[in-house]
Amino acid sequence: MIEYQVVHSRRKTLALQVKRGQVFVRAPYHLDEQQIHAFIHKKEAWLNAKIFEQLQTAEQCCQFNQGATLLVFGQQVKLNIIYLNARKQPDVYLSSDTQQQQTLTIAFNQSQQTKWTTKLQQSLAVKKKIEAYFKAQALDIIFPKVDYYARLTQLSPTNIKIRQYRARWGSCNSKGELSFNYLLMMLPVFVIDYVVIHELCHLRHLNHSSDFWRLVAIYCPNFKEAKAWIKANQGALQWRQPQA
Repeated sequence: MIEYQVVHSRRKTLALQVKRGQVFVRAPYHLDEQQIHAFIHKKEAWLNAKIFEQLQTAEQCCQFNQGATLLVFGQQVKLNIIYLNARKQPDVYLSSDTQQQQTLTIAFNQSQQTKWTTKLQQSLAVKKKIEAYFKAQALDIIFPKVDYYARLTQLSPTNIKIRQYRARWGSCNSKGELSFNYLLMMLPVFVIDYVVIHELCHLRHLNHSSDFWRLVAIYCPNFKEAKAWIKANQGALQWRQPQA
């Protein structure tokens, strides 16, 4: 039987929530344990699938510690955290070892190491540096791509913003403004191209109609492959706070 935690409230109906592999039941005060148990039993197959999916995703998420893996431009790279007395290299940089294994090195001042009292503090600092690295990369990569495809499609945005979003890679609003998630730097270049084209095409069709997808296909014939890549790698693309 699935383990679960019951949260009673004045709500009128039962509701289920699966969070980080744990099941929470939101239940009205008047329902007894037997009724809740029966409801859980009825939804057992769905709950098991949801728990399995979330636990798998959690395993694929980067934990931002030494030796953890992270997607950078579609490739799995290992994190290498170093501490130096003096630094000449950037805070974050990509390199390859003799086996051609790509490494993302995150450098800190030696003095910083003594300031952290927990591993979580270090992981949060690593995550923050990687975010700054991705944002800098995005500024260098996305603006030229938007400019190139804007000229190709003859669709020009009124403004471009780059920031982090929790649940989208890009967006287009009715004012003609495009926004892009700097975590796009985790995706292969051909998928980044697809996202840029996708949002530019929304300047003509602010929907996902058949006309919209036909326009996308003209400038990105492999858009289905790009969409499939995102779907297949969803677990590794999750960006979560490190856990203690």
